[in-house]
Amino acid sequence: MELRKSEEPLPGRAVALILLLCFSGMRAETTRYSVLEEAERGSFVANIVKDLGLTGEELSARQARLVPEGEKQYFHLNLHTGDLVVREQMDREELCGQSEPCL
Repeated sequence: MELRKSEEPLPGRAVALILLLCFSGMRAETTRYSVLEEAERGSFVANIVKDLGLTGEELSARQARLVPEGEKQYFHLNLHTGDLVVREQMDREELCGQSEPCL
C-alpha cells in the first residue's frame, strides 16, 4: 500500500513541538495542609494563591473548587483572595474512626 502525501507521518520534532504547545500551560501540584481538629469555623488554613504562585484573577478564571470526599464540605475557598478557611469543625472519630494515623 502506498502512502499519499497527506498520510505521511509527522517528523518527530513536529510531534514534540505540538505536544509541548499543548501541555506547556498545564501543571499539576499536590499540596497538603494540617488543620487542628478543634479549629473553629472561619479559621484561616492557607492562602492557595500564594502557595501556587497564581493571582486571584487566575484562580477565579480557572474556576478552582474544592471537592469533598464525603458528604460534608469542611473548607471554603475564596476565589478572589485565595484564602482557604474552615467551613465546618471536624470530628476526628467521625472522619477516621479508630484508624491511626488519621489523614
